Amino acid sequence: MSIATRMRKVREVRGWKQSAVADSMKITQQAYSFMEQGNGSPRVDTLLRFCDVMKVELSFLLAHDVAVTEESVERYGMKTFGTLITEHEKLEQKVEFFNYILKNNTPNKIMEKTSLVAGNMVGADFSKPVYAQR
Repeated sequence: MSIATRMRKVREVRGWKQSAVADSMKITQQAYSFMEQGNGSPRVDTLLRFCDVMKVELSFLLAHDVAVTEESVERYGMKTFGTLITEHEKLEQKVEFFNYILKNNTPNKIMEKTSLVAGNMVGADFSKPVYAQR
């Protein structure tokens, strides 16, 4: 997806008209429309003004692998690149921990920790999580 298309989608998600964005960026509506149509390449300072007006980070605007939806704009739009990297690192740590748990707790050990043994539900304690065997 091109920068022009991403700009249009961000504007639409935010519910702005082209003229309002252009006014806030201190450019003409025709100049803004020209950018959204993909005619020419906007300068970095122009993109930064757009990001400031639309309340999104430049890294989000340039992230071609992140779809521009209402959810993604709200969730990632204002996060800096450094914050996204930090969150990614935390997620990787959680995945590593989860994999460690899976390797060291065989399904039989997990089943022993619950009161559901061999499908017998008599006396089961439903306040504890139940883990399914694969």
